[in-house]
Amino acid sequence: MKKIALVPDKPFHNNVDVAVMDFPDEENRETKRKRCGITVEFAESDVDDLKARGMDLEAAMKYYEDYIYKLVKVNISSEWECVEGWEQVMGTVREHVSAYF
Repeated sequence: MKKIALVPDKPFHNNVDVAVMDFPDEENRETKRKRCGITVEFAESDVDDLKARGMDLEAAMKYYEDYIYKLVKVNISSEWECVEGWEQVMGTVREHVSAYF
């Protein structure tokens, strides 16, 4: 399983760009390299689509967790585990998505 770090950029009102970085072993921690970048969108219309499917805030957050995992997996072609940055990315998503519930 690939270990990665997620590094979010400053969020906009409707999305956040996230750098997906290789996470080397502890000895080489400064040698992270960018694997890809993703954009997580949480505009009001995106959240309205989830609400129309009957999702509450917690279901929407599960949706975003699964969405991010699958999006990164497609880009790096491997199962992965986030060892740094997950809480920061999901905190940003929760802050913006919860404004629409």
